[in-house]
Amino acid sequence: MAEKKTNINVTEENEMDLITGLLKAAEYKTEVSQTLNIQRNGQKLFKFDIRPLSFDEITDCRKRATTYMPNPGGASLPLIEKSVSNADYMAWQIYIATVPESDGTKFWDNPALKEGLNKAGHMVMTQAEIIKEILTAGELEAVSGQIEELSGSGTNVIDYAKN
Repeated sequence: MAEKKTNINVTEENEMDLITGLLKAAEYKTEVSQTLNIQRNGQKLFKFDIRPLSFDEITDCRKRATTYMPNPGGASLPLIEKSVSNADYMAWQIYIATVPESDGTKFWDNPALKEGLNKAGHMVMTQAEIIKEILTAGELEAVSGQIEELSGSGTNVIDYAKN
């Protein structure tokens, strides 16, 4: 059975509805968030809010987690990717997706946290290293999965235009 095509005339009213919808969709970074509770052995340790990431932010996380090597074709050519650390990628996702506190800072940036970890023998320099020291491997994967879900990974767009 052939589908019936309908023509929709664009008017000022439905064009403004479209523009309003597009502008609302662009606010996803500030409009959508989710609180995550980190618990171990039934004890709540801490909680924090995450937000969706844009495609550019996800690309930035991947770049930060990538190590590069000299191009075998010569020094005048750009570096090439050697490897991507999945743990670093997930940690950078968590850092960037963490919603800042009201003063604009993220608790991962707290100097006392870094100092405390270093005193305890966890040699950390970057926020990703701090996150990897605090979260277990399973927590790292679970939080990263929640961020990807919030960011629209696996989203099915059912209604689409057909020619």
